[in-house]
Amino acid sequence: MRKDVVKILPLGGQAEMGKSMYCIEIKEQIFILDAGFRFPEISKLGVDIIIPSFDYLKENAQKVVAIIITHGHDDVMAALPYLLEAVNAPIYAPALTADLIDQMMRRHKKHNNFKAHYQLIRVKRNDSIDIAGVPIEFFPVTHSIPGSVGVALWTKDGYIVYSGEFIVDFGAPEGFRCDIQKMMEIGKKGVLALLCESSYSRNSGYTSPKHKLTEKIDNIFEDSEGRIIISSYAQNIFRTKEIVELTKKYKRKIVFYGRDKYDSTNSIVRIGQRLKKAIIQVPKELIAFSTDIGKKSVDNNLVVLLSGTPQRIYHDISDIIDGGDEYLKLNKNDTFIVASPVIPGTEKIANKAINELYKTDSKIHVLKNKELYSMHASQEDIKVIIQIFNPTYFVPIKGEYQHFISNMDVARNMDIPSENIAIIDNGEFLTFKNGKLEDYRDTIEVEDVMIDGIGVGDVGDKVIDDRIQLSNDGVVIIGITIDSKTHEIIANTDVQSRGFVYLRDSEHIIKGIIDIAEKCTEQMKNDPTLEAVEVRQEIKDKSSKFINKETGKRPVILPIIIEV
Repeated sequence: MRKDVVKILPLGGQAEMGKSMYCIEIKEQIFILDAGFRFPEISKLGVDIIIPSFDYLKENAQKVVAIIITHGHDDVMAALPYLLEAVNAPIYAPALTADLIDQMMRRHKKHNNFKAHYQLIRVKRNDSIDIAGVPIEFFPVTHSIPGSVGVALWTKDGYIVYSGEFIVDFGAPEGFRCDIQKMMEIGKKGVLALLCESSYSRNSGYTSPKHKLTEKIDNIFEDSEGRIIISSYAQNIFRTKEIVELTKKYKRKIVFYGRDKYDSTNSIVRIGQRLKKAIIQVPKELIAFSTDIGKKSVDNNLVVLLSGTPQRIYHDISDIIDGGDEYLKLNKNDTFIVASPVIPGTEKIANKAINELYKTDSKIHVLKNKELYSMHASQEDIKVIIQIFNPTYFVPIKGEYQHFISNMDVARNMDIPSENIAIIDNGEFLTFKNGKLEDYRDTIEVEDVMIDGIGVGDVGDKVIDDRIQLSNDGVVIIGITIDSKTHEIIANTDVQSRGFVYLRDSEHIIKGIIDIAEKCTEQMKNDPTLEAVEVRQEIKDKSSKFINKETGKRPVILPIIIEV
């Protein structure tokens, strides 16, 4: 490969929500931008998270010179422990993000037998550094967690700019503010390609101020006479800060009730205690604890911030409603604000929890997605970033395909020619030679890697299919005992089922299954070369056809042959 070739390869984040991971190849060196996970679809039964495939990076491990993490959200950094087992490269991250990475690594070492060593290099949000001979610029952006950055990597034909996740909000508090001046300096030097987030590109106007919680709940705080309970995603620290400010305004006390001690709200409050100037400043006299909940002297004046992950927070709400929470029980004087809009993959549990909330005597306020935006770039935000960087090429990233089309339309409206806008899939290379985008596109196969407990990639589609089959039609277990020498059946064949049919009322089905199993097994007596595994498969196939014919169901069939 010649030194003037630049490649862009997404391994995650394209045509999906989350799992962001982008590789930029400059001077035959690979820079990895972000390494996150996403939550599985409802159909992926038992799967905890999904991460990118690292096969390409394993094959080219000697080329990887840096991993750059733009902010402290799981969808951009939580695949790091798995990546580091495949690739040994230094991690560059802003200070707060680095603290969260350190915490994540310690937790992973404790629970997942993680042994890889890593080098974590803290950078300032507006740093200019050199990595392996390539000038790198960081620029602060406004997102829902403080310390967020975008990244620009220099090539001889101009910068490759990675927007990160951002909005335009010039009134953002310190720690969340963007640096337009730094962006303009990058833009003046020339931008070859802008990789710009897309997930909110169908929304007209600016995201700000629709992302702000305060104006939507200020009157609720003012009118509430009893305790206020408010749910908010732990990783939206901007929203946490707003809740803290309202607590101060109405002279209440706040309980940080993140039931997971590792959630971002709890972590950042703890990290803040070590800093000269905390991101979230809460006077000690305004902090209460879970043990204060229910005490007559303070209970009515509490704000209980129920924080958690999108996957856990509605389970926690359901626990509270059902009385399964140790401290928090709902009563008629409570005001419950749901400020955690439903995200894809959580609809079922969220709707159940919200319906159950309305059955309680508490005053319920539910903020819908249209009322409370996440802090992602809408159309006018994207136009601002295009105007600042003035890129030659525009690459929509981070979102579903429909979002890429909307983002492409925004870029066209900003006079970027259609031929200079590239929509790409995971595993597809964009190749630039001498500052020109090549027409051809190489591709590599990138499959989702499913994490189930501590198992990495050992759950495939076949396992998922079996789980779906189990959840739909149950399981039938057939036990046959034979003599190890003669292969004769020496005990009654046993049939058990779970989640299938009540077999006592289906004696003909039991008899049919037993007949099939015994006939198949008797073949071993006449044919010594016949292996038990072959017989089990035949029992499985024939029993499945019989059961489907009799009941219309397809349970998982588990034949067991015991030799004694």
